[in-house]
Amino acid sequence: MLRVAFYRVLDPGTASPEAWGHAVSERAAARSWRREPMWLATDATRGLFEMEYLRHLRLESDGDVAGAGFVRPGGDETDALAALFILVELSRVYQGRAEWRDDGNPIRKQRWLVFDRGRPDTGQTLDQLMVARPVQKRLPGATITFYPPRYRDVTLPGPSGQPGRWRFSLEGMRAEASGFLEAEAEAMRMYRSLRAIA
Repeated sequence: MLRVAFYRVLDPGTASPEAWGHAVSERAAARSWRREPMWLATDATRGLFEMEYLRHLRLESDGDVAGAGFVRPGGDETDALAALFILVELSRVYQGRAEWRDDGNPIRKQRWLVFDRGRPDTGQTLDQLMVARPVQKRLPGATITFYPPRYRDVTLPGPSGQPGRWRFSLEGMRAEASGFLEAEAEAMRMYRSLRAIA
């Protein structure tokens, strides 16, 4: 069965739903996706499919929906993580409320999440909701391994890693960045550089 992760903007906060839509498009264009890129349908959307998707969702929904969309990870867990972190970032930046629903996620605590101003409404931190195991992105000729912030806490003695910092390794090289999206962008730059000199 094809995995699909759905997301909604319940309250756009300090920005308009259209600003959310533009921000999602900009962030989605900044990375390569295994299947279709992330998108967000709002009242300003002009695509027929997106308009109808939002209209039907609003008819079925009890509450207000300012914007909505979905992403199909296509076997690439990093696509689902990127979409989730984009949603969290915009919820924090715009002081809004967003919902994430990923029934196909093998990690139960990540199947349904609501973010209010960038924080999960469960009272946990985002790091606590992430798994402690590495996540791999398979590419032609290489595999990038991403290590979530809690990975060190679980596997190594000593002080824990800084909250929110993701580490990655590629071809024996290791680095870290302030978040998943930044770590993935840096890992992809390194991957493209290695492919260019090979």
